[in-house]
Amino acid sequence: MGKHIAGEVRRRLVWRVTASAPQGEYVDPDAPQPRIVRFDRPEPGWLQSSFDLAVGLDVHEGCEPIPPEVFDALFRRS
Repeated sequence: MGKHIAGEVRRRLVWRVTASAPQGEYVDPDAPQPRIVRFDRPEPGWLQSSFDLAVGLDVHEGCEPIPPEVFDALFRRS
């Protein structure tokens, strides 16, 4: 359980979806004017992956097949 330290300033962040931010944003409701906190995401992550699983994914394979010698070398039975 968390402990409150006397004199410590606690900052609350709230996730809100508004007309100006349809994807949502973090705001500080205790600030005089809500301060927007943005997080940069370097990759799409689980949300894009879930969308691909739900909607489908297009896969395009190369036109040229693997030569039989290379296939045998890669997938040789022991």
